[in-house]
Amino acid sequence: MTLKNRYIDMSWLNEQVSLYKTHADNVGMPACLREILLTHFCRDISTIRALKCLDRDANDYRKRKLELKATLQCYTPAGLLKTKEAGKMTEISRTGLLQLDFDYQDIYEYDIEELKQAVFRLPFIAFCGLSCSGDGFYALALIAEPYRLAEYAEHIFQVLIDYGIHADQSKGKKVENLRYVSYDANMLIRDNPEVLHVKRFKTKPIPKKTPINTSHTLGNSNSALVNSQLQKIKDVKVGNRWETIQKVAYCLGGIGDPLIIHSIKSEIEANPEFNGEEEKYCKCAEVCFEAGTLKPLIPVNV
Repeated sequence: MTLKNRYIDMSWLNEQVSLYKTHADNVGMPACLREILLTHFCRDISTIRALKCLDRDANDYRKRKLELKATLQCYTPAGLLKTKEAGKMTEISRTGLLQLDFDYQDIYEYDIEELKQAVFRLPFIAFCGLSCSGDGFYALALIAEPYRLAEYAEHIFQVLIDYGIHADQSKGKKVENLRYVSYDANMLIRDNPEVLHVKRFKTKPIPKKTPINTSHTLGNSNSALVNSQLQKIKDVKVGNRWETIQKVAYCLGGIGDPLIIHSIKSEIEANPEFNGEEEKYCKCAEVCFEAGTLKPLIPVNV
């Protein structure tokens, strides 16, 4: 299959959305996502490069950033609109896509490429790429019920939080939410993402579980599981640290022994691959370990 045909087969990329000359434009024009993600950014490539070169510590950083973004094209990933004018917004159709935005202030402590890969592991994620400024990134998720955009957004926000990842919760809930065009040489595209279908949305917080009695000594089978999971942290390399810590901590949280988190942290601190970043990965482990305790593993008979 040629590269051209490969993109044609990716039906979600053929969805039409509204493309605007700038965010001040209210009418825009129809354009398919394939063109926006793979070619239309070329018109703004010099502005995108200028954004990525801005000095974040400069006094006029915010002012310069806003001035540059005001000249960029933008689009509405969730749908095609007749107009996005405030008070008169009219939609024509929806794409079934939901945008997730990961801002610099929420992810600056982490390796952005590792985070992109971690989010892309979710089977319903169709695309991951850098934001126009290059210090954040975004993802496009494929959902089963486009007209329940806000409910699906809230659901995915919580899924990400369970894994220690925070998305901007002000983006993705409305069909008129904009996305500036951007370019990422390492964009991640999935040919056939699974469609996320949530059968029942949560209407109230999950009650806290009663603490599990862990005064007993771990059985041999559980000890083997703990050791095999901790070995993954010992063997981890830059490039898959984030995903490894998430999976190991979540898995071991299910055993129900709160002391195991200390072993996980010890392995992180002992591995030179985490040098200088131990604190943030230990925090990730805490969040995922806690999430794992809510889904205990089947008790092992010893």
